[in-house]
Amino acid sequence: MNKTKVFSKIAYWAGYCLFAGYSAYMTAKSVAMSFDLKNVWIVFVFVFVVALIAGYCLSMVVSELGNRYNPSRTKFVLGLLGFLLFWGVSFMTNVHYMLMSNEGLKVVSAELGTYKSFVERSVTDKKEDIADKEAADLALCEASIQNYVDEFKRECESSIRYGFGDRAIAYLKDIEDYLSNSGGKFSDQYNYKQSIFDDEKDRGDRGKRGAHEVKALQEKYSIRITEKLLRRENVIRQYYKRMVPQAREMELLKEFINDSLYVVDIPQITDISTPDVYYQFQKVQLTNNVFHRLDADDQIAVQRLMKESKTANDADIDKDKFRYRTYPSARMFSTFNVWDDMLHGRMPKDMRMLGWILFSLIIDIVAYVLRLLAR
Repeated sequence: MNKTKVFSKIAYWAGYCLFAGYSAYMTAKSVAMSFDLKNVWIVFVFVFVVALIAGYCLSMVVSELGNRYNPSRTKFVLGLLGFLLFWGVSFMTNVHYMLMSNEGLKVVSAELGTYKSFVERSVTDKKEDIADKEAADLALCEASIQNYVDEFKRECESSIRYGFGDRAIAYLKDIEDYLSNSGGKFSDQYNYKQSIFDDEKDRGDRGKRGAHEVKALQEKYSIRITEKLLRRENVIRQYYKRMVPQAREMELLKEFINDSLYVVDIPQITDISTPDVYYQFQKVQLTNNVFHRLDADDQIAVQRLMKESKTANDADIDKDKFRYRTYPSARMFSTFNVWDDMLHGRMPKDMRMLGWILFSLIIDIVAYVLRLLAR
């Protein structure tokens, strides 16, 4: 073997190791992030050995194709299967790595933008919602009791049954029942039974018919009704006051997103721009410091907001007929999720995969052509 041929083989082997090493590095990073592995270089060594095995399998396939005298079908089949298996894993993970490298900043920024708009809208909605619900419950309570009060007064002043009789007392009991039965929503533990008309203490008022007596009784029980109404109104206000911290938490989350993530983190990851930085930002900030600070209903709402129906019916989102409007960054760091979404047409319209597929193919084709030339 002459020196030129030796140097050529060395050059081909060096070129193969260079391209195979780069491919193995992309695969190692992809696998490490998919399985949350820390020792990337151990994975790299393992993957590089696998790449060498894939090159050997391909060399065996080509050798058997060129063997005209005694070809081995077993070697050919095993070599082809081994090459396709090892190369398939390498190709899929390389595409995944290129996606993370080139789409990562856009993905995490878009998801952060989704959280930002959702939280800002929720801050306004929660404050308005609390105020509206409090006003509605206060108005309902006042109207319901006023209705019974009007009936009570009409009964006392009725020309047919003038006086403080059983039917007038029944309306007072109706007010007690209403306050008792409607207290659960507001965690009102007060016992309203007998609080307006006590069957034992107030039995002397029953049946009085004198004009002055009835007038006095109307005033007496109106005062008691007003006391209980004011008590219930205070309970309602305290109930909604306890809901304010929920809105305050959203306000704090809004400030955290604006002041920390947008001002500090996004500029930093823009400057560094590596999958590792995107991964840490997603895991720590987007997941732990934003998503997990939302309550369960808000988490579901934000996840649905990131999807759009493939049909005219938004309900089809729940039937898996959707694509992502904003791609969840957590899915981007899993090879399996990325390929599953790509094959099922769930990737966002603005996320182009063809370029990274072609790039990965070129890297592998160059590597294996050099491996064949180095035989």
